[in-house]
This record gives sequence, C-alpha cells and structure tokens, in this order.
Amino acid sequence: MKQLLTFVLAFSFISSQLIAQEKQDEHLLDGTSMDYYYQNGSAVHAEFEDGHFKYIWIAGPIKGAEGSENYRSRKIGDKMYMVNFKAEADATFVTIVFNFNENVISTSAILAPGTEQEQVLFDGGIIEQLILKFR
Repeated sequence: MKQLLTFVLAFSFISSQLIAQEKQDEHLLDGTSMDYYYQNGSAVHAEFEDGHFKYIWIAGPIKGAEGSENYRSRKIGDKMYMVNFKAEADATFVTIVFNFNENVISTSAILAPGTEQEQVLFDGGIIEQLILKFR
C-alpha cells in the first residue's frame, strides 16, 4: 500500500510539473532574425524579440505590410522549432516550423477566419540572412 501511495504521489507531482511547463509561453527564438521566401514568391523579414514575432513582408502582393505578435515556441528537434501566434487584429492563426539544419520553413495558417476573406495557407520556403540565437 505504501508503494502504491508513493507511486501515486510521485506521478501526480511529475504530471503537475509537465502541465505547468506546457502552459508557459516559451520564447526560445528571441534574438533570432531572418528572411524567408515562400514557394509562391512572397517573402518575409522576421525578428524574434522580447516574446514578439516582428515581421514585414518584403515581397509579394502585401509587400510593406508589417506587424508584431506575441509568439510561443517549442523545440521539436535538433535546431528545429515550431512557432505559433494569433494576430490581434483579425484572429489570423499561424504555425511555422523552422528547420535551421536545412534552412527551410513550413507554414500552416488560417487567415482572417470567419470572414469573407478567410484563406487557408499551407506553404513552404527557404530561409536566408539567418542570424540564429536560441536557447
């Protein structure tokens, strides 16, 4: 009985620690900047700073558009990170996987959800001008 109680208490403690870690926003790419180019010809200059994903479109139909959003990140492999954010203005939700080993990205996004302008983006691209600083 004592062993079962010890196991249950240890399991509960470990589970609560894992849940607490999952709820924290991680800003693992702060200090990193890059340009990335999508296969469709659009391009973005991005900087991660103080928990914000700052971006400006440097090519494509919305060239010059810029913004800054709070981001979350997770390390998913050696020099591989998944980042997501939700735009305050129109609830656009974006997830980007950065593979810094291969200098490629994969993006999945729902742009302007719930509006007549809603679009689904699922595209890949290459990373250039990389300044990499991560935890």
